[in-house]
Amino acid sequence: MTRVLRPGGQLVIATWCQRDDREKPFDPSEQRMLNFLYSEWTHPFFISIHSYAELMRQTGRLTAIATADWTPQTIASWLHSIWVGVFNPWPVFSRPRLWWKTFRDGLTLVRMHKSFASKLMEYGMMTGTKE
Repeated sequence: MTRVLRPGGQLVIATWCQRDDREKPFDPSEQRMLNFLYSEWTHPFFISIHSYAELMRQTGRLTAIATADWTPQTIASWLHSIWVGVFNPWPVFSRPRLWWKTFRDGLTLVRMHKSFASKLMEYGMMTGTKE
């Protein structure tokens, strides 16, 4: 991404991140939860906010690298997404084959919420300016 960024341009990344596991490795239940999230929504592996910052530093092209955990600002959106479907069920009722997928998505949204609430997951915000 830094290759196409103009000098002085700012790179901003907002993404789901896993907890930094260098000091406290994931226990078996946390690893099962991550594996569920990877397989249910076909995600690439998550990395930590710290790992994103390291990758940004390693480019050698970014300065003023800053990171933040925006989980408190975003955690309510997971359960809100479920309620949006409850209050507007027409897409599911109009296409009955979606019932199973909708149920699984709802379950995954709840598990994602739990992962953020337990601090297994974090919502990472990372920025850097190209030299």
